[in-house]
Amino acid sequence: MKKLAISSFTLLVLGFAPVALAQTNINSGHWDIAAHEHDGELELELDNHDLGVEAPLQGSTISYNFGPNPKVDVTIGASNLGLLWVSPASGEQADAMSMPFIGFSAEELAAPFTGPVTFTMTGFSYTGSGTGQFYMFEDEDIFFNSTASPGSYGSFSVNVGQHGHGEFGFSHAGLYSITLAASGNNGAPVGGEPATYTFNIVPEPSTYALLGLGAVVLSLMSWRKRTPQGRDHSRSTMSVADELSRNHAKHSAISGTATESRLGES
Repeated sequence: MKKLAISSFTLLVLGFAPVALAQTNINSGHWDIAAHEHDGELELELDNHDLGVEAPLQGSTISYNFGPNPKVDVTIGASNLGLLWVSPASGEQADAMSMPFIGFSAEELAAPFTGPVTFTMTGFSYTGSGTGQFYMFEDEDIFFNSTASPGSYGSFSVNVGQHGHGEFGFSHAGLYSITLAASGNNGAPVGGEPATYTFNIVPEPSTYALLGLGAVVLSLMSWRKRTPQGRDHSRSTMSVADELSRNHAKHSAISGTATESRLGES
């Protein structure tokens, strides 16, 4: 696979959507988190099957906009993971949902590498509302589990020369930072520096619509509450002034009548 060293702009290849090759924001296409050998170590990168380009995993963002797709109640084996947004399970489904399809690859490795390459989740953090939980699973197996103790988040393995896929599950909207490290064997154990990337989970539009509607309703209630009070206050101030004026005139008239009456009696 040819590696393109482009760092500050996006690339348009044969009519495909622009793909940033540094600090990449991925929101479509088939990409693999791939192990490459560099200087005797395993380095994690993002490989795109369609464009034939690579991008650094470190600092990249993978975005899932779940649109109208609701959460589903996920049970793997005997473990109920609760309601989750679940990533596409196939490339066809990803295309239909307009989302990326993410896998793991050791296709760029060959002899003397033998056996599986293992991708171990070594770090996790979440930025958003609530307690974000992240999983990767397939069939009856849970590979990554952010609710586990640090150091025990789990791992996923693929054989040298192959790639594999699982489904990702997310409990809340927000940013999920995942740190991975790859390890293998080329006659001796080989590892490398871990890389941290981000999943950006966008809730369905109805969530934004409800939030926006709530803000509008609150604004209207606040405006209606303020406006009549201002008008009533203005009218009440005028009414008090009119009442005082009328009382003063009435008092003057009564006083004048009483004076005239006393003068007539005298």
